[in-house]
Amino acid sequence: MTRNSLWTALAAMSLQLAQGWAGHTCRSPSQDKGASLFVTESAAKPQEVVTMAPPTVVTCAEQHSRLQWGGNYTYVVLRPDGLPSFRGNLGGAQASYEYRPLDSFYGGLTVNWKQGRTHGDDGKRHLLYVDLQERLGYTAACRNNDLRFTFFTGLGYRHLGQKFIPTQGSILYFRYNELYIPVGTLIDYSFNRWFALGLDFVWMPQVYPTVLIVPLKGARWVLTEKLANFYAALPFDFTLTRSQKWHLVIKPFYERWKDGHSTAVTSTGIPLGLPGNAYNFWGVDVNFAYCF
Repeated sequence: MTRNSLWTALAAMSLQLAQGWAGHTCRSPSQDKGASLFVTESAAKPQEVVTMAPPTVVTCAEQHSRLQWGGNYTYVVLRPDGLPSFRGNLGGAQASYEYRPLDSFYGGLTVNWKQGRTHGDDGKRHLLYVDLQERLGYTAACRNNDLRFTFFTGLGYRHLGQKFIPTQGSILYFRYNELYIPVGTLIDYSFNRWFALGLDFVWMPQVYPTVLIVPLKGARWVLTEKLANFYAALPFDFTLTRSQKWHLVIKPFYERWKDGHSTAVTSTGIPLGLPGNAYNFWGVDVNFAYCF
């Protein structure tokens, strides 16, 4: 290597060292202080956390309408006045619609159908049961809307058809058609979002009961009115979905109903003698309900 080449290499190395040292030490103390303050302030400043509010869930009690439908099983004891009783099983279906806003007007419509066969010492009876109710009333709420009371009245219609097959004699058909005034209360309490327990009670005094006996040339007889008819139930309401719209309702019930005896008499004043009937119904309804 010549002397000129050696000096040229040393000069290049010196230039590189000078540039590196200048880049490392050229920042002023004020610049370093500003950088450290920026880092400190950034670390000390709390970060804002954006949270989303959970969606508001409207409970079934706070929704105005409820549509309900399902099936039923009933054990019945039928006691004609002064005659042996009949016992048997009925099955059927029911449906209802209720408009039930809190602290406001209440309206409802119920339909109930049962059918089956009973047996007794005197023969057997096939029963057909159809009941319709229209209800108007008022709903009051308390305890943060967890406890609700509904008071109502309205108009009811019941058809009870009987096909009586005696052990001896001819078959008889009885068709009872009865108007009545339902007067009742519905009470339910929500223990939490998923379960509520209720109490239903309806008094059903008759206002115009009649019976049609088919073999007697279609004669329609007016019956004595009976007031001691009532229905009681204990609904267990289970919520099935987080939206609170779908429910399963299991409702054990008891009902007592009585047909009056005939008021018709012959031209000589002798009563025709159609006896009254007392019905005792024990059963359970299983329903699905949709609230909206």
